[in-house]
Amino acid sequence: MTELSAREAAAIAYAASFEIAEPGPDASAEDRAAAALRRIGHVQIDTISVVERAHHHVLWSRDRGYRPPLLDALQLSEPRRAVEYWAHAAAYLPLEDYRFCLPRMRRVEASGHEWFPHDRGVVEAVLDRIRVEGPLRSQDFQSEGKRGPWWDWKPAKAALEYLFHAGKLVVLWRPGFQKLYELAERALPPGLDLRYPDEEQMADYYLGLAAAGYGVFSRTDLAYMRKDAVGGVDAALERAVERGGLAPVVVKPEAADGRPWKGWAATRYLESAGEPARPVAHPRPVRILSPFDNAIIDRRRAKRVFGLDYTIECYVPAAKRRFGYFALPVFRGAAPVGLIDCKADRKAKELRALRCEVLGRPWAGPRGRGARRAAAAADGLYEALHEELVAYAAFNGCDTLRWD
Repeated sequence: MTELSAREAAAIAYAASFEIAEPGPDASAEDRAAAALRRIGHVQIDTISVVERAHHHVLWSRDRGYRPPLLDALQLSEPRRAVEYWAHAAAYLPLEDYRFCLPRMRRVEASGHEWFPHDRGVVEAVLDRIRVEGPLRSQDFQSEGKRGPWWDWKPAKAALEYLFHAGKLVVLWRPGFQKLYELAERALPPGLDLRYPDEEQMADYYLGLAAAGYGVFSRTDLAYMRKDAVGGVDAALERAVERGGLAPVVVKPEAADGRPWKGWAATRYLESAGEPARPVAHPRPVRILSPFDNAIIDRRRAKRVFGLDYTIECYVPAAKRRFGYFALPVFRGAAPVGLIDCKADRKAKELRALRCEVLGRPWAGPRGRGARRAAAAADGLYEALHEELVAYAAFNGCDTLRWD
């Protein structure tokens, strides 16, 4: 069993998630977006738009050249390379992974979905309309009675969502962030592999996602928040070790009183002598991450692997927030170094930095009080963060960066 320090394990995890540039900087932006989606397995769809939505932010964190229209292009352009369905939450996935969603679809079709109780007559009526009229949105169906809050959606909306989760409908894309539903039999491209995966194939799929997107992981990290066809994971781990793709590791904490943890690392990150390969040199030393980024969405893993102790506060009453509505973790390489709470003023084309803390201290930008002294003490950290913020502002469609 290879022994890794906490820093070595974090460096491997960070490299797996962020530092592999495939197919390379000379490829088109669309090809780079498709490659990033393929490597990390999915991007979680999020409705919060105080800054650019999470599914776009996650891809931008891997490629500064990424822009939101690229995700639509992956769904609509030929060859199509992305599709909306469900990972641990609503997500965009590589199209070729659609078959690995079939076990969940079969379960929902057989047992229903607790969020979307549906009437069979409404389901058939919805299918008939889409079959005759083509792709439709929920708003294309007339509401029956007074519309309640989101958990009391009109019957047609519940039927649409049930049919989507059961695999009968596909979301073609989201014009105006409104789902456009089409029959799966018409929407999915000819020749797409739709063979139902057996337990071994599903386990290999989950393991492949972890090896590619995590680099190093524990047993509890696998198939995060998934419950369909996970029974073969232990056998898949044994197969991967026997084939040489994974190596068992034990990670020693930095603190003397910390507890080591056991897991596996993709052998591509371990040299033949058993020492961890050196992290890849990267021209982007600082990254601002979405709270829903694949690398940190599992908060237990984020704390264990990166030492990131983080709570998103947009769901917390304003009076109880400790930092801000939508604070974004700041990483310097594999180390979390701070938080920044931002808001995009799209009318003014201005990204507002509402609050920022770096290395445990407030920072108000390169012209803020004490900025020169802080920058001198941090070996380029603040300059790199400011550069990342300027790029983040442009990604949000903003021309200027304002420090509040």
